[in-house]
Amino acid sequence: MDNEPRNDANNPSPNDPYAARPVFSNELAVQEGPKKQSGLGIASFVIGLLSVVLLIIAIVSGSSFVDQIANTDLTIADPSDTAAFQESIEALGEEVLVSVIVAVFCIFGAGLLSLVGLILAIIGAFSGKRRKLFSVIGIVLNVLAFVGGIGLFFAGAAAIAANVAV
Repeated sequence: MDNEPRNDANNPSPNDPYAARPVFSNELAVQEGPKKQSGLGIASFVIGLLSVVLLIIAIVSGSSFVDQIANTDLTIADPSDTAAFQESIEALGEEVLVSVIVAVFCIFGAGLLSLVGLILAIIGAFSGKRRKLFSVIGIVLNVLAFVGGIGLFFAGAAAIAANVAV
């Protein structure tokens, strides 16, 4: 067997750059052209904008709530007294409660959306073959929306707590 000629011309080594290639190879021709925008970056940008819009709705709804609370003489002497707490809630009316519910859902919705958008933006920023502009803008918008939502939640909680007499 050692005396038989080897037929290596048809099976070139993968390390040989000058080896003959078959006519129908699976290698795609590399096309150098402008990079496309990252789809994940664009999605994160849109999600970031939606989160900011939800926060604006929460601010408007929350300020309506705070304005209505400030215009009433509502004080709760003992927060553990459930009857007094229920009386004060009923005295506020349904409009105030609706604005509180809208504000809370908008804050939590913006927070969840911004987390999803932040994950998509980070993945889009690390894709090597796409542009990163929308991914970077998406990171900035989603971080601002998330931090703004947390700040708005604590500001609303502080405004409610300031109205409760201890």
